[in-house]
Amino acid sequence: MFMDIKTVLAFETIKLKIKKEMEKKFGLKSEMNIIQKTGFTLAEADCEQRLKLAGSGRDPKQASVTPFNASNQEKRKAFTLAETLIVIAIIGIIASIVTPMLFGTTSDAELKAAWKKQYSDLSQATMMIVADNGGTLAGAFPGDALGSEDLKNAFAAKLNIIKDCSGTSEFGGTGSGGSAEGCWHTSSNWQYLSGTTIGTQHDPGLILNNGILIRFGIQNSTCNLDTSYAGGDYTKCGYIQIDVNGFKKPNKLGKDIFDITIVSNALIPTGARGFYDPLETCIEGSTESTNRGNGCSAKYLYE
Repeated sequence: MFMDIKTVLAFETIKLKIKKEMEKKFGLKSEMNIIQKTGFTLAEADCEQRLKLAGSGRDPKQASVTPFNASNQEKRKAFTLAETLIVIAIIGIIASIVTPMLFGTTSDAELKAAWKKQYSDLSQATMMIVADNGGTLAGAFPGDALGSEDLKNAFAAKLNIIKDCSGTSEFGGTGSGGSAEGCWHTSSNWQYLSGTTIGTQHDPGLILNNGILIRFGIQNSTCNLDTSYAGGDYTKCGYIQIDVNGFKKPNKLGKDIFDITIVSNALIPTGARGFYDPLETCIEGSTESTNRGNGCSAKYLYE
């Protein structure tokens, strides 16, 4: 079975790291050096020396190493202490390199799968709310931001929740907001994909029975907010933001936190149709201020 280029590169990287670790820990820079420093038997050293002499055209009998004999062969039946320590060290090095790679990949895959599942669930709930309001969300939650509490309540009625957090008065609520009431992250405990931290949120929120966090906001009650300010080609009503991993880390947009745009009759993952283009806002490892992570929602949903 052929390995793809990424797998080959990964193994090559591991080999180089092991080589460097061996050199650093034991000073083993060559095969002959390993024989000399790890207690390999003279029989092996004798074989190595004779092969080199034969390759150079000299008489292998000129080798100064003690000739191979039965006594040496008997000694080789057991591993030396040095050989055992070297094997243990190699296993430890491999584990330290490979384990984070394997668990990192699995974690990312699980977070993306959870995002896709939750987007599907929220889309179905949205369809029911749209149907409840005559086929459109335009005008269903009046007062712009003041309609956010009613939007949250509409979703709470369609989802399995374990906690309901009311927004502040500016969002039509009577509470302290999702962050203060324990439905969302507090200041500096979550961040954009670039690593920039984000502050406390005062809009309403929910916690689902699977631990997922959700915050809601209406920005334009008539669903006419132009998205061209971030490259979009449509108008929207508001937003939903979810953390599929609850309060567990990484708490980062584009990793376990994802943005959803609410339009008049459906949901659209942020990043679709040019709104926060993933090519600019979903770049792994970039610390640019534009790399917020918003566009990862569409990128990972459709990949």
